Amino acid sequence: MRIKTLAPCINAVIYFALLSLWFVQCKAKEKKNEATDTKDSGTINVSADESFKPIIDAQVQVYESNHPGTKINVTYKPEAECLKDLGTDSVRMIIATRPYSEDERTFVVDSLDVAPEYMTIARDAIAVIVNPSSTDTLFTMNQLKEVLTGRFKKNLIPVFDGVNATSTVRFIVDSILNGGALTSKAMAARTSEGVIDYVATHNGVIGFIWCNRIYRCKLDWQ
Repeated sequence: MRIKTLAPCINAVIYFALLSLWFVQCKAKEKKNEATDTKDSGTINVSADESFKPIIDAQVQVYESNHPGTKINVTYKPEAECLKDLGTDSVRMIIATRPYSEDERTFVVDSLDVAPEYMTIARDAIAVIVNPSSTDTLFTMNQLKEVLTGRFKKNLIPVFDGVNATSTVRFIVDSILNGGALTSKAMAARTSEGVIDYVATHNGVIGFIWCNRIYRCKLDWQ
């Protein structure tokens, strides 16, 4: 599989797509797990944005290998579903691309009697990918906006890892389109890998994924 990444656009994409990956942890007032949960022992359930699965899987593997008495159970979901988990007691940590809102924090405090905390642990950017046979290999920011809103001179269809509730779509709508609507032609794959696979086998589409997913591609920078 060969995916042509838009190398000339990567710096611009990083410029507009720079954001924080937030580590969110609910610090419970109850201390029932203190006896068994240490850095070397215990089990934790985590909800994580599906976009970051390659990175999180690698981190979990390394940590559990260095701390054999620990078990980290990660469930990958769209960003909005991860944030919903803040209101349950089924997970003790979520990994998402934004901090909780004040309303979300208030809900957690009122519902679970816990004090949520968050911190930035990494940064990422959005990559724009096209089929290897595509003749479109360079876009300006305005042209990308035209593609996203369906006004581009060519019929290029944007493909996302879902058209609702994902961090990719949320960031593009909020920060690139300034709250504007995506074109009705926008397509949704089930996962980030689905976006890569679909773009690899279909011309006339343009994929938007987080850069950490590029590791799966055999890059063609020519």
